[in-house]
Order: sequence, then structure tokens, then C-alpha cells
Amino acid sequence: MSFAERVMVRVSHAVAALCLLFLLPILPFLAVAAVASAVLRPAPETPAPSYRPGWAE
Repeated sequence: MSFAERVMVRVSHAVAALCLLFLLPILPFLAVAAVASAVLRPAPETPAPSYRPGWAE
């Protein structure tokens, strides 16, 4: 493995470690927010039945 390839591997590992370091602690909060949003979302309002005149039937 050449020197450039080793440098690329080291850099990619460092980037992956930083992503995991910053993303993993946030994931539980995102999961709780998604559950809370799904639970607290109001039920969709059903529209009132529309008026149909007698001649439309």
C-alpha cells in the first residue's frame, strides 16, 4: 500500500470517527423527538359532509 493510500485511509477513518462522535450522542434525542411528534400530532380533521341539492341526486 502506497503512502498516499495510507494517508487517504487515515483521513477517512478520522472523518468517520468525527461523524460518529458528533452524531451518536444526538440520535437518542432525535428518536425521542420523533416519537413525541407522532404521539402529540393532532388527529386529521375530517371535513363536514358537503351539501348536495336535491336535483343532484
